Amino acid sequence: MPLVTRNIEPRHLCRQSLPNTIKSELECVTNITLANIIRQLGSLSKYAEDVFGELFVQASSFAERVNTLGERVDKLQVKVTQLDPKEEE
Repeated sequence: MPLVTRNIEPRHLCRQSLPNTIKSELECVTNITLANIIRQLGSLSKYAEDVFGELFVQASSFAERVNTLGERVDKLQVKVTQLDPKEEE
């Protein structure tokens, strides 16, 4: 079972009871639904920013590791070219 790391709220868009004094039920349900959609989009954008922030940190770390490995490969390449194969035997 996967662990939930981010929970988008509100989960249900139209599950609210309507007040008794409403003249137009359809208009009320539409307004409630639209307001909840806007809340959901706000929650989603907050988590999207969080996800992309984490992705940026991981990509930066990966780029740093790749650069370090590239430097090590360059040093090894220089050492290998300096070796004389006749001295090894």
